[in-house]
Amino acid sequence: MNRFKKRFLTFLILAGDLAVFYVSLWLALFLRYFAIPSQRVFDEHILPFSLLFVVWLAVFYIADLYGRSFYLGEKKLFGMLLKSQLINSVIAISFFYLLTFYDITPKTVLFIDLFASFVLLLLWRTAIGYLLKFSFKKKLILVGSGSEFEELVSCLEQNERYGFQVIAKIDSRDLAGDRDGRGRRQMESLMASNRDLIFVIESMEDLPAPVVSYFYGLMFLGKEFFDFQKLYQDIFQYVPLSFVDDKWLLSNISSGRNNFYDLPKRWLDIIISLAGGLVSLILYPLIVCAIILDDGGPVFFMNFRVGQKNKTFKQIKFRTMRVNADARWLDKDDKQITRIGRWLRRTRLDELPQLWNVLKGDMSFVGPRPDFAEFAKILETKIPYYNIRNLIKPGLTGWAQIQQLAPRSVEETHKRLAYDIYYIKNRSLLLDLMIILQTIRTILSTNGT
Repeated sequence: MNRFKKRFLTFLILAGDLAVFYVSLWLALFLRYFAIPSQRVFDEHILPFSLLFVVWLAVFYIADLYGRSFYLGEKKLFGMLLKSQLINSVIAISFFYLLTFYDITPKTVLFIDLFASFVLLLLWRTAIGYLLKFSFKKKLILVGSGSEFEELVSCLEQNERYGFQVIAKIDSRDLAGDRDGRGRRQMESLMASNRDLIFVIESMEDLPAPVVSYFYGLMFLGKEFFDFQKLYQDIFQYVPLSFVDDKWLLSNISSGRNNFYDLPKRWLDIIISLAGGLVSLILYPLIVCAIILDDGGPVFFMNFRVGQKNKTFKQIKFRTMRVNADARWLDKDDKQITRIGRWLRRTRLDELPQLWNVLKGDMSFVGPRPDFAEFAKILETKIPYYNIRNLIKPGLTGWAQIQQLAPRSVEETHKRLAYDIYYIKNRSLLLDLMIILQTIRTILSTNGT
């Protein structure tokens, strides 16, 4: 499933969910009064419930009902919907009975609406799930031999909901030594028995000129070719470092300023950091007292991190580690982390002071996580193109952070860089919003550090 198709499908599902909410509201009013709702009654409910529906959709997004868990059937739909609707019911009760912005207190209507929307959503989402599983799939012939090639083939074969069917995989090394034309005859046999085949070729450079010419000729027979690297990135949502070299970076990464993205992002950083900073001041006395009572050490931890264009800046956080702890990768249950520090890390409250860094412009809300200055120098000698992540501002949260736990080795840092490069290549306000919502889900589930 390419990115455009996935976005369209996500929009379709979201629109369907919203339609279900409004149908459920109408049904709730009908069942409450045993009559078709009058215009006056419907108007009284439409605005407050519409505001509520927007929040409910955000809850669905945080619950991954528009993500991999739903698309790939990784979790039971019934359980995902039930948990989300329970959260939505708490939000709805708080909205109508605690905030009291509106004159209505729709106890019966709200109960019926929540129940009806749950049933209708279950039916709607089940239908979409079957559609994803049994709808027309694009038939692929994959040609390659590398580890990423095998990984992609395995993923597509195991997950039908991506919308692809692997008809055959052909080792590119066999084609390279295909002097008697056996490999090409195999492909012609597959083309004869399967219409609308699409070829995905890992690397044309690994194939001899006659085979490349053969594939070129297939274009005139109406055969379609997918870019292997693009398909891989759409499926796994990171860029393997094996793809990356000088030419790739120059062709795929923009270092220029985009005023349609950078300017509104900066304004949002300023507004949210100011608002968030003022609201979070309420928590400061509690956090300060907890840190002091825990071990009596300093409240804040300040150090130098690497920022945009390799410039260093002083980052401030609530201290979560013991005084004089050594700088190294930490395990989740590392003894250097204090008792209160473990909780602060899980809830990300240790990062509240970094709102000052965001306001100053050292950081953004979304971007690659900044490294210790000394640590970054070491990693740059061990990982090619590691400093490409410093092309943009570092962030409080990022694409890599919601995809994996904090890296604890050079190998895991390779993977983090792969996620960072994907973000730098595809960064947009929509992707930033997705990352922020998924960060909320991570915090609520207390996953990651």
